[in-house]
Amino acid sequence: MAELKRIMVSVPSSLLSEVDVFSRTIGLNRSEVVREAVRMFMAEHARSELGKKLKEGYGEMASINSQMADECAAAEEEAFVRYERFLAGGD
Repeated sequence: MAELKRIMVSVPSSLLSEVDVFSRTIGLNRSEVVREAVRMFMAEHARSELGKKLKEGYGEMASINSQMADECAAAEEEAFVRYERFLAGGD
């Protein structure tokens, strides 16, 4: 088990009462509840940050994909025009 360090945290008395009731309900002590709450808070923050980065990345990829689609459409149009000319006996 990791070494435990003691810290002091100030919370409103109403929140402390809620923690006490909750901890009794789930069979953990205050420290265990607070440790788990901190872990969950940090994990949620990490997920939120990842979500923001993914959204940015998808936005950047949308722009790149749109540009590639435009380039491919132009190349396809050029190939189609050449094919029509070929069929018509022009090239």
